[in-house]
Amino acid sequence: MHVGVIRSKNKKTELNNAVKDYKETALPALATHPGNRSGMLLVDRENGDTISIAIYDDEASAKAFGPKAEKLLESFKKYRSDASDPKRELFEIAASTLLETKALIERGFKNFNAHDLEAVSRDAAPDIVATAPGGIKLQGPQAVKQYNQTWIKAFPDARIEAKNIIIQGKSAVVEGVFTGTHSGPLQTPMGEVPPTGRRLSGEFVQVFEIDRGLVKRNSLMYDQVEIMTQLGMAPAGAKSTA
Repeated sequence: MHVGVIRSKNKKTELNNAVKDYKETALPALATHPGNRSGMLLVDRENGDTISIAIYDDEASAKAFGPKAEKLLESFKKYRSDASDPKRELFEIAASTLLETKALIERGFKNFNAHDLEAVSRDAAPDIVATAPGGIKLQGPQAVKQYNQTWIKAFPDARIEAKNIIIQGKSAVVEGVFTGTHSGPLQTPMGEVPPTGRRLSGEFVQVFEIDRGLVKRNSLMYDQVEIMTQLGMAPAGAKSTA
């Protein structure tokens, strides 16, 4: 990931106007730019210093915003307290909690797809709590490992793919898809479902809480009725009450 940084010195009497303008022009421009993650403005009201920071997925996205940044710099010229010409600086994010959390989630998905559940367990906190549809509540890495094993036993070719990863602070939300062939018995809270030989493709959402580089909470959500419908256990068009 990369960031674009612009430092400038502004008239203290114009700071509120500059902030208002930043919200109304800079943030919308960043929000619609492909690859932008977020933008923020830091203000020192004692001396009028401001620092604009924008975060991008990659260097190409950061560089592509350059022409837009030049236009924005020109529009903010009226707020500056000196004749200096601020320059936009680009940096690579070499380390951050955001990157570490993203790497942790991606590693977990990779290890699941390799069916290496021991490796998945090593990234779980000793007091991890995990929940799943059907009133399932798991405590501890071993319980989570056994739950994952249930799915791999039922779907020996099971794979999960993250379509989107959203990280904020200590929390991460993943929109994903589970795929596999139901060629083994599936244990559910309602009993065992014999192999159907059917191909399953089910969307899911997972919410993670990370604590000191380990997964402390893992909440899995998916449509149980959709899963059972694909396996031929429920009529097409049935709706979940969850």
